[in-house]
Amino acid sequence: MVTRSRSLVGALERPAGKSARRGDSGRSILVIAPSWPHPPTWGFATRVFQLAKQLARRNRVSLLAYGGGSSARSRVNAVSIFESVQLVGHPESVRNRRQAQLDSLRSSRSFHLGAFRSDEMHAAVQAMLARRHFDIVQLESSQMGFVLPLGTVPVVLDEHNIEFLLLRRLAAVESSIPRKAYGYLEAAKARREEMRAWARSDGTVLTSDADLSVVRQAMPEKPACVVPNGVDTEYFHPSDVEPEPSTVVFTGAINYRPNTDAVVHFIREVMPRLKRLKPSARFLVVGDGAPGWVIRTAGPDVEFSGRVDDVRVPLNKAAVVVAPLRAGSGTRLKILEALAMAKPIVTTSIGCEGLSVASGEHLEIADDPDAFAQMVARLMSDRDAARDLGRQGRQLVEREYSWEVVARRLEEFHTQFIRKETRV
Repeated sequence: MVTRSRSLVGALERPAGKSARRGDSGRSILVIAPSWPHPPTWGFATRVFQLAKQLARRNRVSLLAYGGGSSARSRVNAVSIFESVQLVGHPESVRNRRQAQLDSLRSSRSFHLGAFRSDEMHAAVQAMLARRHFDIVQLESSQMGFVLPLGTVPVVLDEHNIEFLLLRRLAAVESSIPRKAYGYLEAAKARREEMRAWARSDGTVLTSDADLSVVRQAMPEKPACVVPNGVDTEYFHPSDVEPEPSTVVFTGAINYRPNTDAVVHFIREVMPRLKRLKPSARFLVVGDGAPGWVIRTAGPDVEFSGRVDDVRVPLNKAAVVVAPLRAGSGTRLKILEALAMAKPIVTTSIGCEGLSVASGEHLEIADDPDAFAQMVARLMSDRDAARDLGRQGRQLVEREYSWEVVARRLEEFHTQFIRKETRV
């Protein structure tokens, strides 16, 4: 049975012409997302918001998403890129996560994708399509795949990650046997659900060639393309601020499991090795939601800043930025933001997966804790090498990863599904 959610928060419409600048003859696009994407302070929200912002320059973009709370209207009114916004209350399973996870053990559905199912959202989608004409619908992740099929309107599914691959990688690095078993079971269930969403959509967008190859292998005839994550190259830019020579920085939502694992791995495996090479080294973890047990196990040379209003401030302090990820899918915005700021980066192969980067040219790649610590220590000491990496990384994102360049790829993919003559 579909999980019931809280009552509809409501349509928050603004008159035509008061949203962001757009062409009169652009397309009408409906974006359906699992969360309100503003402020764009984490990866998923950043991709939804920035792509919508670029699309809205030439098209009429509406948003249907989960959200709510007393500040919903003020938050929506602060964002002018959407022609209209409708928010639906979060499903019960999102608000009562632990119980929903236990319930999923007795179900053929995964918790990861099934938690977002709700009658209200399904009804809101149908009502929106009955009320207005849209040239195309974009679903933000297979977590919203339960609303498919949508009749005659073409649907493009934007897969921020391949969810079952993410779950499988998390299970592989899990030390608890019960959690590992649960993770592999979730991955198997999610794989079946995710492939059903791919089959029911008209086309699938992936953020990396690696993810595209997974879809191609499963469904060779399915229209699919890569639209990588991007970065706001005007907001994230090199600074004249002198970095703190002993500070190593990680950024990201720490309650996101791949980030939690990366931080714990760095503290336990890399930091002791780095301290032997650079006794003055300190690790600054920037991001919201660090679990209490992670904070309690960290040493005196590890600082958790929590959420910051401007992530550029701690990034400017960094002698080296690290992304020691061991799980994940898609591409990491944290890497692109640091590249755009011309920061030297050390990451794992998974951390920079899907990006057109070369180790030793744009950043450094190390998967072994010893090698990782040695790379960080070298860049802390060799500022010329650090500056060279940063300069070439900045050039790369200017050339290939600005949101304007990325959004054009998405619009080109949309074009093959539009069933009426429109101009962009």
